[in-house]
Amino acid sequence: MKIAYDVFKAKGFSGNQTYTNELIKALVREFSDEQYHIITNWRQKKDTIKAFGTHSSLVYHNILPHRLVLGKKFQQQIQQVSQKLLIAATRKHDLYHATNPVHFPEGIKNGVVTLHDLIALKEQPWSSQGSKEFYREHIRSILQNALLIFSVSHYTAQDAMTKFPELSGKIRVTPLAANPIFRSFNTSRNFLKNYGIRDIEKPFLLFVGEIQPRKNIEAVLHCFDSLPDPLRQSFQLIIIGSARLRDNQKLFEEQVSRLQSTSTVYQLQKVHNEDLVRFYNTAHLFLFPSFFEGFGLPVIEAMSCGCPVITSNTSSLKEVAKNAALTVNPYQREELRSAIIKLIEEEGLRESYCRSGLERAKDFSWEKTARETMEGYRQAIETL
Repeated sequence: MKIAYDVFKAKGFSGNQTYTNELIKALVREFSDEQYHIITNWRQKKDTIKAFGTHSSLVYHNILPHRLVLGKKFQQQIQQVSQKLLIAATRKHDLYHATNPVHFPEGIKNGVVTLHDLIALKEQPWSSQGSKEFYREHIRSILQNALLIFSVSHYTAQDAMTKFPELSGKIRVTPLAANPIFRSFNTSRNFLKNYGIRDIEKPFLLFVGEIQPRKNIEAVLHCFDSLPDPLRQSFQLIIIGSARLRDNQKLFEEQVSRLQSTSTVYQLQKVHNEDLVRFYNTAHLFLFPSFFEGFGLPVIEAMSCGCPVITSNTSSLKEVAKNAALTVNPYQREELRSAIIKLIEEEGLRESYCRSGLERAKDFSWEKTARETMEGYRQAIETL
């Protein structure tokens, strides 16, 4: 079987990108007799090979021009050319897997697609206007035209079937998983010095995710700032993530500036997995009270490292966490604040969530996801 994939970016920290990279690598490990064709931009081949390796089952096609190759003035025309090249490429393969619906070419007959979420269809301003317009105009036809839809959670699958009942029977749930590098181990805290953390022995609360309103970071800041003085002075808060939009970064900085003390709040960007594992392993608690997630990968990453988790009881997060995390209503800040105090003060409960989180993380693996995905490929091929 020859399967083609959309790899428009080979490096970065988005959930969609992590899914694409980890899925393909797991498929190569589990089903090395198949062929996996990576379609990417002209200048991306070096980064793509670095991301996926040189296994004999991998074939690279750097055939697509970058959308800004002729500047912003000709961006639309270049995108039209890319679509034609992509459609032509899909015809040479048994299946084309669009791991992001945005990359599903109109009119192809042999495509499958991964649906991460339908956030762009929500009324809240959690997505860019461009994403909202694209999903409102195209997502239904994309999902209808796909031979099969992979959903990263049962919540997202149900959300899709509620909005588009005609999709019933063609959705397969294939959850995300943590990279095997995320594991529990004892580590020195000296690495914190490299990130400007002044007091490396002072315990810290941790958040990992994009800086944007949907992640509910303002509540994290508020609850940390409103802890009883003895607790607040005994802890620091580390937020790992960057903002895609300048306005979101500005808003975040304004929120930090209003805190009682900004000296114990850190924002770190571009932390690679090798150090991210260390952050999870040395954090006192992991906070992820997001309003809405299609899956919520950082929750599983933290659990895999034995870090106790406080997360939301909404969207897919309740499904992913089950009873292995302390869950709260993300719209009720007092619930979050009380949960933080509870896990700080009750060491036995904190250790219990460490153990249950490690067990819950074992339910997710990229090998399992790869096997479910391959079954989906075979099912899709039978419909052609």
